[in-house]
Amino acid sequence: MILVTGGAGFIGSAIVWGLNQDGTDNIVVTDHLGLGDKWKNLARAHIDFAVPKESFAQWLKDNPKEITAVFHLGACSATTERNADYLMDNNVLFTKQLWDYCAQHSIPFLYASSAATYGAEEENFSDVHSHIPNLVPINKYGWSKQIFDAWAIKQKKTPPAWFGFKFFNVYGPQEYHKGAQASVVYHAFPQARDNGQLKLFKSYRDGIGHGEQQRDFVYVKDIVRIMLHFWKNSAHVPSGVYNLGTGQARSFKDLGSAVFQAMGKTPRFEWIEMPDSLKGQYQYFTEANLQKLRDRAGYTADFHSLEDGVLDYVRNYLMQEQPYLF
Repeated sequence: MILVTGGAGFIGSAIVWGLNQDGTDNIVVTDHLGLGDKWKNLARAHIDFAVPKESFAQWLKDNPKEITAVFHLGACSATTERNADYLMDNNVLFTKQLWDYCAQHSIPFLYASSAATYGAEEENFSDVHSHIPNLVPINKYGWSKQIFDAWAIKQKKTPPAWFGFKFFNVYGPQEYHKGAQASVVYHAFPQARDNGQLKLFKSYRDGIGHGEQQRDFVYVKDIVRIMLHFWKNSAHVPSGVYNLGTGQARSFKDLGSAVFQAMGKTPRFEWIEMPDSLKGQYQYFTEANLQKLRDRAGYTADFHSLEDGVLDYVRNYLMQEQPYLF
């Protein structure tokens, strides 16, 4: 049985889809479903149970011998979250409890970290373990992920295989419930459709034009393929923290243009002021260093280009009545 925490969320439900595509349906999901529409991410999925977060501790205690792997995607992923105690409980202590459980029962453990751990860094996006303790995040969310990564690499008692994934800017189907935290692609689509124009932040740095700020945008289907590669090869891939991006930074203007092109429209942009609260902590460049992923993990497949990923997302999901992966 595969356990997926946060399994109704964006990447968690995409992992469930990937497992189903691979022929695995002996899956238990745990998440806080509440009164919203997040359950729709799993409406067509093949799973055994969806365990409410409030009941999860008892369920875990009752089923230790049935679990063969844990994909831990459950966390507070809001980069704007201000309650540091909440982040410590959800992103650090809960992850540690699962780590200890997997170590005790010899279960492979795959968990979500974040590129937010790199903070204001715009040059050295290295996932080499000696570099990780020196990272200085610029928001509380990134700090919570950094604390656990730094703790994990120091441990002597570990699960038989463990992998922490520093996700860069992930976009794609299943993010519809995320609101303001959804990708720029998701927010750009209705603007391009309804107004024929996309609003993007101005640049405030000399030599970088409006919309030329760059990110490593990675399609969620590539994230799924990579995580399943680690799961299937967990006996052979060295445990540790790994970057998950494309290794190629692209501009927000490139991303917006790809959305317009996927819709058969001419790109048009409006440059808007950035909130003062963001100006002092805004990154103008991120790009995953993939040397460990390629050399140590042996992942050799190509990634979707930005244009191909956006085209698939827009035409096959956002423009469809049924926009889910399943």
